[in-house]
Amino acid sequence: MNNTRDHIIFFFAQKMYYLERVGKTEIYNRLIDLFEQINLDGLLNYLTRYYSVDISRELDDFFMEEGELVFVSRRGDCRFKHVWRDNHLWLVGIEALE
Repeated sequence: MNNTRDHIIFFFAQKMYYLERVGKTEIYNRLIDLFEQINLDGLLNYLTRYYSVDISRELDDFFMEEGELVFVSRRGDCRFKHVWRDNHLWLVGIEALE
């Protein structure tokens, strides 16, 4: 499970570095503010358990939407959209990939 947690932290760091590098400072700063407001350790623990159970699932992206942290993952021919709310990931959409 530590490898999964490290992978998630690296994924977060890559995305944040990219946002800063391409000059998307407003998005970068909003994500930093959100990370400071939520229980980040709880989020990492939750994501680590979630992705350790289903090793076929890949984390594709994360972003803010309407003030909430959204995660997009992929498994097989489906893409899943989750919102981090109340210290849980809530499934809000499933899309079939073609």
